Amino acid sequence: MLKRWINDPVLRGIVEWAIAIAVALFAILLLENFVIKSARIHGPSMESTLYHGDRVFVNRLAFVFNPPSLGDIVAFPSPTNPDENFIKRVSGLPGDVIDIVAGYIYRNGYRLEYNHLQGQGHTFSGTTHFPFIVSENSVFVLGDNLAISQDSRFVEVGNVHQDDIIGRVGFRWLPLPRFGRVN
Repeated sequence: MLKRWINDPVLRGIVEWAIAIAVALFAILLLENFVIKSARIHGPSMESTLYHGDRVFVNRLAFVFNPPSLGDIVAFPSPTNPDENFIKRVSGLPGDVIDIVAGYIYRNGYRLEYNHLQGQGHTFSGTTHFPFIVSENSVFVLGDNLAISQDSRFVEVGNVHQDDIIGRVGFRWLPLPRFGRVN
Protein backbone atom coordinates (compact mmCIF):
# COMPACT_ATOMS: atom_id res chain seq x y z
CA MET A 1 0.00 0.00 0.00
CA LEU A 2 2.75 2.49 0.97
CA LYS A 3 4.78 1.55 -2.10
CA ARG A 4 1.78 2.23 -4.36
CA TRP A 5 1.19 5.59 -2.65
CA ILE A 6 4.83 6.67 -3.11
CA ASN A 7 4.73 5.70 -6.80
CA ASP A 8 1.41 7.39 -7.52
CA PRO A 9 2.38 10.70 -9.19
CA VAL A 10 -0.89 12.43 -8.25
CA LEU A 11 -0.61 11.58 -4.55
CA ARG A 12 3.10 12.38 -4.52
CA GLY A 13 2.34 15.77 -6.10
CA ILE A 14 -0.34 16.52 -3.52
CA VAL A 15 2.01 15.61 -0.66
CA GLU A 16 4.83 17.72 -2.13
CA TRP A 17 2.50 20.74 -2.46
CA ALA A 18 1.18 20.23 1.08
CA ILE A 19 4.74 20.12 2.44
CA ALA A 20 5.71 23.25 0.46
CA ILE A 21 2.67 25.15 1.74
CA ALA A 22 3.33 24.05 5.33
CA VAL A 23 6.98 25.17 5.12
CA ALA A 24 5.93 28.52 3.61
CA LEU A 25 3.34 29.11 6.35
CA PHE A 26 5.90 28.22 9.02
CA ALA A 27 8.41 30.65 7.48
CA ILE A 28 5.77 33.41 7.38
CA LEU A 29 4.92 32.82 11.06
CA LEU A 30 8.61 32.99 11.98
CA LEU A 31 9.08 36.22 10.03
CA GLU A 32 5.92 37.80 11.44
CA ASN A 33 6.77 36.94 15.05
CA PHE A 34 10.53 37.52 15.09
CA VAL A 35 11.72 39.62 12.13
CA ILE A 36 9.17 41.81 10.36
CA LYS A 37 5.62 42.71 11.35
CA SER A 38 3.07 44.38 9.14
CA ALA A 39 1.08 47.22 10.71
CA ARG A 40 -1.74 49.52 9.61
CA ILE A 41 -1.75 53.21 10.52
CA HIS A 42 -4.89 54.17 12.47
CA GLY A 43 -5.77 57.86 12.53
CA PRO A 44 -3.93 61.03 11.51
CA SER A 45 -1.49 61.36 14.45
CA MET A 46 1.59 60.77 12.26
CA GLU A 47 0.61 63.02 9.34
CA SER A 48 2.42 64.32 7.24
CA THR A 49 4.75 61.29 7.41
CA LEU A 50 2.21 58.46 7.63
CA TYR A 51 -1.49 58.63 6.82
CA HIS A 52 -4.55 56.75 8.05
CA GLY A 53 -4.73 53.42 6.23
CA ASP A 54 -1.04 53.28 5.25
CA ARG A 55 0.50 49.82 5.64
CA VAL A 56 4.06 49.66 6.98
CA PHE A 57 6.65 47.08 7.93
CA VAL A 58 7.99 47.12 11.49
CA ASN A 59 11.54 45.79 11.82
CA ARG A 60 11.46 43.72 15.02
CA LEU A 61 15.26 43.28 15.03
CA ALA A 62 16.10 46.99 14.77
CA PHE A 63 16.81 47.46 18.47
CA VAL A 64 18.35 44.10 19.37
CA PHE A 65 21.89 45.53 19.54
CA ASN A 66 21.28 49.30 19.64
CA PRO A 67 18.65 51.32 21.50
CA PRO A 68 16.24 53.65 19.65
CA SER A 69 17.67 56.93 18.38
CA LEU A 70 16.14 60.37 18.12
CA GLY A 71 13.86 60.56 15.12
CA ASP A 72 13.20 56.81 14.87
CA ILE A 73 9.57 55.95 14.20
CA VAL A 74 8.66 53.11 16.56
CA ALA A 75 5.70 50.82 17.17
CA PHE A 76 4.57 49.84 20.67
CA PRO A 77 1.37 48.49 22.23
CA SER A 78 -1.33 51.01 23.05
CA PRO A 79 -1.44 51.55 26.83
CA THR A 80 -5.24 51.26 26.82
CA ASN A 81 -5.66 48.45 24.26
CA PRO A 82 -2.71 46.00 24.00
CA ASP A 83 -4.22 44.51 20.81
CA GLU A 84 -3.66 47.86 19.06
CA ASN A 85 -0.26 49.39 18.30
CA PHE A 86 0.77 53.03 18.51
CA ILE A 87 3.26 54.37 15.99
CA LYS A 88 5.15 57.49 17.10
CA ARG A 89 8.51 59.25 16.69
CA VAL A 90 11.24 59.09 19.37
CA SER A 91 11.79 62.67 20.56
CA GLY A 92 13.53 62.11 23.89
CA LEU A 93 16.09 59.63 25.19
CA PRO A 94 16.88 58.41 28.73
CA GLY A 95 17.86 61.33 30.96
CA ASP A 96 16.57 64.01 28.59
CA VAL A 97 14.53 66.85 30.06
CA ILE A 98 11.42 67.54 27.99
CA ASP A 99 9.51 70.76 28.50
CA ILE A 100 6.62 72.54 26.80
CA VAL A 101 6.65 76.33 26.90
CA ALA A 102 4.06 78.44 25.04
CA GLY A 103 3.12 75.39 22.97
CA TYR A 104 6.67 74.63 21.85
CA ILE A 105 8.45 71.42 22.79
CA TYR A 106 11.98 71.63 24.19
CA ARG A 107 14.50 68.85 24.67
CA ASN A 108 17.32 69.69 27.09
CA GLY A 109 16.61 73.39 26.65
CA TYR A 110 16.60 73.33 22.83
CA ARG A 111 13.38 73.74 20.88
CA LEU A 112 12.51 70.81 18.63
CA GLU A 113 12.60 72.07 15.06
CA TYR A 114 11.80 68.91 13.13
CA ASN A 115 10.37 69.54 9.66
CA HIS A 116 7.77 66.83 10.21
CA LEU A 117 6.25 68.31 13.41
CA GLN A 118 2.92 70.01 12.81
CA GLY A 119 1.11 72.11 15.39
CA GLN A 120 3.93 73.65 17.43
CA GLY A 121 3.10 77.01 18.99
CA HIS A 122 -0.50 76.10 19.76
CA THR A 123 -0.06 72.53 20.96
CA PHE A 124 -1.94 71.28 24.00
CA SER A 125 0.70 70.19 26.49
CA GLY A 126 -1.20 67.07 27.53
CA THR A 127 -1.68 65.72 31.04
CA THR A 128 1.96 64.96 31.86
CA HIS A 129 3.63 67.41 34.25
CA PHE A 130 6.49 69.34 32.67
CA PRO A 131 9.43 69.61 32.77
CA PHE A 132 9.54 65.85 32.33
CA ILE A 133 12.65 63.68 32.72
CA VAL A 134 12.77 60.62 30.50
CA SER A 135 13.44 57.62 32.72
CA GLU A 136 16.22 55.08 32.26
CA ASN A 137 15.64 52.52 29.47
CA SER A 138 12.70 54.56 28.15
CA VAL A 139 11.97 57.04 25.39
CA PHE A 140 9.67 60.03 24.99
CA VAL A 141 7.54 59.74 21.84
CA LEU A 142 5.52 62.27 19.86
CA GLY A 143 3.18 61.99 16.92
CA ASP A 144 4.12 64.18 13.97
CA ASN A 145 0.68 65.82 14.09
CA LEU A 146 0.94 67.31 17.57
CA ALA A 147 -2.53 68.81 17.61
CA ILE A 148 -4.24 65.41 17.76
CA SER A 149 -1.62 62.85 18.77
CA GLN A 150 -1.97 60.84 21.96
CA ASP A 151 1.69 60.46 22.89
CA SER A 152 4.13 60.89 25.80
CA ARG A 153 2.59 64.28 26.60
CA PHE A 154 -0.25 62.29 28.15
CA VAL A 155 0.03 60.33 31.40
CA GLU A 156 -1.63 57.30 29.77
CA VAL A 157 1.38 56.94 27.44
CA GLY A 158 4.21 58.69 29.33
CA ASN A 159 7.61 57.07 29.08
CA VAL A 160 7.69 54.16 26.66
CA HIS A 161 9.98 51.47 28.03
CA GLN A 162 12.43 50.17 25.43
CA ASP A 163 11.36 46.58 26.18
CA ASP A 164 7.81 47.50 25.10
CA ILE A 165 8.91 48.74 21.69
CA ILE A 166 7.99 46.23 18.99
CA GLY A 167 10.40 47.68 16.42
CA ARG A 168 11.27 50.47 14.02
CA VAL A 169 8.94 51.51 11.21
CA GLY A 170 11.11 51.84 8.16
CA PHE A 171 9.10 51.00 5.07
CA ARG A 172 5.61 51.76 3.72
CA TRP A 173 4.26 49.14 1.32
CA LEU A 174 0.74 50.50 0.76
CA PRO A 175 -0.62 52.57 -0.83
CA LEU A 176 1.55 52.04 -3.88
CA PRO A 177 1.89 55.75 -4.78
CA ARG A 178 3.69 56.30 -1.43
CA PHE A 179 5.59 52.98 -1.53
CA GLY A 180 9.09 53.25 -0.05
CA ARG A 181 11.28 54.13 2.88
CA VAL A 182 9.78 56.10 5.79
CA ASN A 183 11.85 58.85 7.43
